[in-house]
Amino acid sequence: MTKMIELDRDPKNVALQLLSAISLSDWEVFRDLNAPRYTTVDYYRMACHVIFECHRCGHCCTTGDPIRLKLEDLAAIAKSLKIPLNKALKKYTIQDPEKAGVLDFKHILPCKFYDSSAKGCKIYDARPWSCRIFPFLGIYGSEDKVLVNELCPGSVETMNVLKEAIEVVRADQKMPHAADPAEVRSAKEFLREALNSI
Repeated sequence: MTKMIELDRDPKNVALQLLSAISLSDWEVFRDLNAPRYTTVDYYRMACHVIFECHRCGHCCTTGDPIRLKLEDLAAIAKSLKIPLNKALKKYTIQDPEKAGVLDFKHILPCKFYDSSAKGCKIYDARPWSCRIFPFLGIYGSEDKVLVNELCPGSVETMNVLKEAIEVVRADQKMPHAADPAEVRSAKEFLREALNSI
């Protein structure tokens, strides 16, 4: 279970960080061969997560199917609910019918942890990774476009705000002409920290 750290969520600053982060590849910046390698699209997703503000419409909790779980997700949920891992496994999960070794939540639509009266998640701090990265879906480490759930008002707003901020930053010509690897690394670390803290 990770806590969201306080990040500078100003769209213009996030756009500056993003444009700096994507100016060099991870291979050019991180010498540690064990460091995760992210794509340009991944950094766009990370920037979206920094800016995103949930409207608490509940759409994601009432229509998401399947909700995939990592073993770490289930362990965090079990800890949050103060029950043994094997009990949480039996009570809340099924094997994904399409992917061997992958777990899904049982009995969703709506998610059993969604509290409709509070319009929120009862296990928010222990919510699974697939819920944390919603609504900016995709597989991190793959070069694909940022998929936005059009039914999520916060995601549509976020994409518009980020596009606008990028245009403003580019118009202000605040980006250096030659990428400074130290600044690029700092920008990448800012966005990675956002990903790690959602």
